[in-house]
Amino acid sequence: MSLPLPALDRRVLIPDLVAEPHPPVGTVRHDLGGSAFATTWRVSFHAEADAVLLGLPARLQAVLDGIDREMSPYRIDSDLTRFNLAPAGTFVALPARMMTVIRHALATADLTDGAFDPAILPAVELWGFGAKAVPEGLPDTSVLSPGRWRDLVWQADGMIKPADVRLDLCAIAKGYAVDALMDLLKAEPGVRSALIEVGGELKGWNVQPDGLPFWVEIETPAMTATVAALCDLAVATSGERVRSFVHEGQVHSHIIDSRTQAPTRSGIVSVTVFDAECWRADALATALMVMGEAKAMAFAATSNIPCLVWLREGDGFREAVSPRLEAWL
Repeated sequence: MSLPLPALDRRVLIPDLVAEPHPPVGTVRHDLGGSAFATTWRVSFHAEADAVLLGLPARLQAVLDGIDREMSPYRIDSDLTRFNLAPAGTFVALPARMMTVIRHALATADLTDGAFDPAILPAVELWGFGAKAVPEGLPDTSVLSPGRWRDLVWQADGMIKPADVRLDLCAIAKGYAVDALMDLLKAEPGVRSALIEVGGELKGWNVQPDGLPFWVEIETPAMTATVAALCDLAVATSGERVRSFVHEGQVHSHIIDSRTQAPTRSGIVSVTVFDAECWRADALATALMVMGEAKAMAFAATSNIPCLVWLREGDGFREAVSPRLEAWL
């Protein structure tokens, strides 16, 4: 969350301003938090002293609970599970919010040529990263078919269920939840600026009363801290640290390469992406993890994506910085 002004031994990222900030002078700071998606959420915001914030914590929690109820692959009663269990060829009506996320997911899959794949749940479960228990050892991936996201056809009110296709929106839904909370706060009368975090994905709006941005620390495997100024910007990090296991000395990450239906072997340890929308930063961080260094950096340069990539090298780590992010150093 928000940090003091960075010390001299910290590397500082200063993104380009999207618009001129307006310090919320004379406001009161509020801090809220709770649990969602098997992780935590925190909100710090500045509101006018006489702002009426009736029921705001409950309304923020309700947004997160609603997204979880619609899009969780771990809940038997979620709309996502209802779609995944539907008979092949049947039309499944789905909530508008969930269809928006699916539309974003399919567009990102197309943009990244499947490096981001929303139809990856069978492989996620096969490797033991889903809700189902699996036997010890490495699974046989020959039973899976890659690239099935192309069989999904987005419609405003639902989709026809393709045979053997099951969705996993975890790599985009958390970022979307950050955006949804920020939308709620921006619409709240009297709220003037905010910083939101859901499970490590963050988004800042405007600046603090003293005119300084919201300083956030970026998760990296390096010893030296990297902090960034978030003003009308989101940041998401994808990496093997969060969920992985080691088998015969090999790290197997929860990031699945849809081409092999197995944990990525890209050599990338983590990717941090900045974007105006947290859902897109979330999804692109996963896609770049799968691509590997050469393709990821070329894609980031061509698409003007500010990103920080960390790779395993020998007993240590090495970083790669996209041209857009390098301009912020």
